[in-house]
Amino acid sequence: MPEVQPTLVVVILQNANLLSDLLHAWHRVGVPGSTILFSAGGHEAVNMVRRSGLGNLLNVFDQDRGTQRTILSIIDDPEILEVAIAEADRIVKSFDSPNSGILFTLPIGRVFGLQKWGQPHRETETSKDEPDPEEKSAARLLQWFEEDVKSRYGEDAIKDWTRQRNIPVSEIIPLLDLQPTIVQMNTPLIEVMTQLLANPGVPAACVVNTEGRLMGVIPIKALADVMMIPVMPEAYLHDPEEYEKALRYAHITDEHIAAGVMKDPIFMLEDETLEQVYERMREHHLSGVPVVDKRYHVMGFITLLGLMAVCFPVGEW
Repeated sequence: MPEVQPTLVVVILQNANLLSDLLHAWHRVGVPGSTILFSAGGHEAVNMVRRSGLGNLLNVFDQDRGTQRTILSIIDDPEILEVAIAEADRIVKSFDSPNSGILFTLPIGRVFGLQKWGQPHRETETSKDEPDPEEKSAARLLQWFEEDVKSRYGEDAIKDWTRQRNIPVSEIIPLLDLQPTIVQMNTPLIEVMTQLLANPGVPAACVVNTEGRLMGVIPIKALADVMMIPVMPEAYLHDPEEYEKALRYAHITDEHIAAGVMKDPIFMLEDETLEQVYERMREHHLSGVPVVDKRYHVMGFITLLGLMAVCFPVGEW
């Protein structure tokens, strides 16, 4: 088997406030470690020298200032590398976006001291799997409920819901046969509306970057909150922030694009279950969610009505 060549991943993060989210995501997917450097763009440094003189150049790297961060990580697993890139792209809302930063990779030779702290110890995994008191209480309550259901309706009722709630997302997608509405970040809002009209069974548009990764969603209500401003401006004039929003969208043009109104996406992974889909929809008061793979490519869309149809197939009632 050929030896896997390690890769150096370099992220120049323009928004330092996203550093914590990036490191957390990388740790979760198994990135073995990172080095963080305080950095600044050349344009910012030149402006500081002009304003304050050469003696204050080092202030650019002051941790209290809103400067950028450079993150270095060596990854020797190709799958983790691709997922790490996808996570970084998702967190900055696409490196194609202005003021997001840059990500690049470099092949490197021999590496010594690469620590796999991203892979939890067995003891950590065991303790993490132990349910907290609330989970234990909920489990007991569910157990009592199951016993009551069995005594009233028989064993078959329990078997049905156990089977249904464990249906994988990967099996639900083909059953529903819903094509997601996918738009680019620079798609004009008029076009977003047109595509949603052509696909009425899906209640939100999925916004992707040039790599095809999910960056956000535009629920129909969120789109209406903008598109209806020229028709109903009085609904937005009592709050200062809403007033500015009304001015910005008082005349809808092609300059108003999907990236400007998209929301942070709530999504499902293919290996999750019907139970997890329903819990997430209920928690966030959603009528539908996109399904993505580990690299955040949109694979399908699941609606609340579709979940009901899976659990109660038409023709069997």
